[in-house]
Amino acid sequence: MAVALALHYRRTEPDVEVTISGRGGGGEEKAVAANGLRFASVRTVKLPQKKISLETALFPARLLAAVADGWRLLGELKPSVVAGFGGFGSFPVVTAARLRGIPVYLHEQNALMGLVNKVAARFSEKVFVSYEETEGCPRADMLFVGNPSRFEGVEKTGKTAARAALGLDPEKWTLFSFGGSQGARSINKAMLEWIRINRDKRDMQAIHLAGRGNFEETRREFAEALGEGAALRVEARDYLEEMNLAYEAADLTICRAGATSIAELTSLGVPALLVPYPFATGNHQEKNARRAAEAGAALMALDSELDGNLLHAIVEGLKSDPGKLEEMSRKSRAMYKEGAAAKMAEHISARLKA
Repeated sequence: MAVALALHYRRTEPDVEVTISGRGGGGEEKAVAANGLRFASVRTVKLPQKKISLETALFPARLLAAVADGWRLLGELKPSVVAGFGGFGSFPVVTAARLRGIPVYLHEQNALMGLVNKVAARFSEKVFVSYEETEGCPRADMLFVGNPSRFEGVEKTGKTAARAALGLDPEKWTLFSFGGSQGARSINKAMLEWIRINRDKRDMQAIHLAGRGNFEETRREFAEALGEGAALRVEARDYLEEMNLAYEAADLTICRAGATSIAELTSLGVPALLVPYPFATGNHQEKNARRAAEAGAALMALDSELDGNLLHAIVEGLKSDPGKLEEMSRKSRAMYKEGAAAKMAEHISARLKA
């Protein structure tokens, strides 16, 4: 989302200098670099999952250290405005901005407002939301803009050309699967089982992003499942910069139900099978997935339900019903609200020029 806003400024107001902050060395920094944008590393924290643990005991000290690092970063950058996109990754900089008296604008990506944005909404200039019925916002004046996608306005390549660019067969039915920069074990496992079921299928292919942490193990398991002489072709990678090509190449995409993924899918009209991360705060990913499923843009499978047999049944059902995939694609595009980044920039720029 931050990338989409930064790209909008680069296209429309190139004199506005945008820096995206976050944890260094991760998928976020790679995405920022891939788009030629400026990135600044800052200490971040994660909310502990357990009430009683060493992580929980250390959390307050780590939080204060992160805010101090956010204070340092803002002192170096001296920004006129800070835009936060939720999550504890944004907390240090948003809180430091409040302490320094820098105006804060917030964007809530999910159908359920997260804890950090709930707190920050009380002192922010404006709260932008992605859903008309966003749950949990403490303010009545939130502005519905939708979720900005970095692929909005990007010229589409087309299925055939996208597949060729990725080294895939331009004519084969294509499944694209990923679980985020760190991967998702349940999706990796389901894909492994799906490969075993379909290894003799010549009319299909798949591209799978296993994530950095699971890549070597997943690649080895996939190779063992395919064995010698398999008809099915599966391209396993740890990371892909050209995500738009993979989306366009796919007949169906299977992934988590994070707000960024859904925005990218709907901006390109990609049919999807969404598998919500079961430990997301407030179960917000399931809420995101249900909204997409209710709109007809996607199917949803709970993490506990997903396995190779279910994936096989879903793929076979959709593969044999091109009309259903076309309908999902239309409804996916209809779900995307264009101009989110432009509307956010309109309000932020008004403050910059005040």
